[in-house]
Amino acid sequence: MSPTVASRRLASLRALLSQSDAELRAQFPEYFLTYYTYLRIIRNPARIEHLFQKAHDMYRYLEAEGKDVLDLGAGFGLEALLVAIYGARRVVATEIDRDMVAVGAYLAEKVDPPVTHFESKYGDGIAMEFPSASFDGVMANCVISHVRSLEGFLMEANRLLKPGGIFFLSDENNSLYLPARPRRRRGWRGMEREPDGPYFTSRRAMIGEHFPGLSSNQLLEAVRRTRGLVGEEVEAGVRELLETGQVRRRAEFGYRDPRDGQYPERELNPFWLMRKFRDAGLEPELLPAFFSRAIEVHPRQWIKDCLRFFCERWPALSVYVWPILRIRGRKVR
Repeated sequence: MSPTVASRRLASLRALLSQSDAELRAQFPEYFLTYYTYLRIIRNPARIEHLFQKAHDMYRYLEAEGKDVLDLGAGFGLEALLVAIYGARRVVATEIDRDMVAVGAYLAEKVDPPVTHFESKYGDGIAMEFPSASFDGVMANCVISHVRSLEGFLMEANRLLKPGGIFFLSDENNSLYLPARPRRRRGWRGMEREPDGPYFTSRRAMIGEHFPGLSSNQLLEAVRRTRGLVGEEVEAGVRELLETGQVRRRAEFGYRDPRDGQYPERELNPFWLMRKFRDAGLEPELLPAFFSRAIEVHPRQWIKDCLRFFCERWPALSVYVWPILRIRGRKVR
């Protein structure tokens, strides 16, 4: 990738993210503006540079120069697009939200010159059945803490990688960063809040459909006692409750979507996760936390520079001082 071409593309992408609200609304879904305003990226040169630096860090750890890369759960596709701009040969960004997929394709067309080696693709990348050993790199950002089967996810990433390929994982649900726990657990409780928490409401509808003869009190008790159960487990738990007065089966995790088993935000211990990498045939490496360079007003930049100094020398320190964990796994079998 020519440095001049990459610089032109970055400049045009920066211009796209610096447009007025009215211009953004004319081109993108409303939640594109909401999401990136929340992240303080829209019309914020420092935060845009932070995004560019972070994506370059991912590109570097993926060893993606001249390589084929798959992004699982790419969202609007900005990070994947940047990996393509920095020099990957081909990047496929998968996402289950059609509007997000359309945004990714639009951004690739709008940058100057257009990024023709980037593909924004609708669907669950894990279920798309790409041929084995299709990619040199696979990346997953803020995805793995939501998936139903972490083990299956990692095994599929291994299958998709070529020998020696790299799986790059980043997730903000690092269980060892203690300050984030209260916020995360408030979110869990909100999903089961009575009477209108989304998981509570879904389970009540499921039970009401399968057991229409329950009284309102019986229904409420059944919904409470089957928290965390998924699919057929919910029905089995209600039958057990009606027959024995109790539900013996215990949910692995008390806050899951009863319809499909997705996690809202599961806490992940980085060292436990590294063991899961090894079980899936991926040799793990704990990476240092990312801290942007030369974009903050001092003394914030001094603090980041200090944290970077120590975390780059002792990556394990990162998981105690920063909410985002990052692990790289190389395919060994």
